[in-house]
Amino acid sequence: MNKSLTLVFVALVFLLVGCNESSQEPARSPEDALRMIEVENEKRQINVYGTHKVNEDLVLIVFRGVMNGEDIWLADVHKEDGQWKAKESVQMNGPFEGNGEIQTIIINEDFGYEVGYIESNVPIPENLNIVEIDKVEDWKIWFKQTK
Repeated sequence: MNKSLTLVFVALVFLLVGCNESSQEPARSPEDALRMIEVENEKRQINVYGTHKVNEDLVLIVFRGVMNGEDIWLADVHKEDGQWKAKESVQMNGPFEGNGEIQTIIINEDFGYEVGYIESNVPIPENLNIVEIDKVEDWKIWFKQTK
């Protein structure tokens, strides 16, 4: 009798865990993965300013709104098992003074991309993809493929 009760209890736990995981909608796009962050931060609305597709399984997204309405973030969104997941977020609030007109902030050799800042008055090199941020007039975020 005691073994039967334990077996029923274990089966019930697995059933509840399975129901909980299946009730969460899968993230079928990188933007869906960001919306899942938004669900965890109910009072925040995420504003996406731009994306950069590194490859079929990695997209970088520039956004605002998770911690507050001012900070700018870069999300590293990967596709795993058919679902998109926001892996890391890096705060991108602006260039460092005195470090030049074009600054490299992130170099990812594994996936072959770089990310940084460019001042708005500087001519944009052809190999850079630019994302402009609302209410930020003196600099922009850039992406570059290195592979």
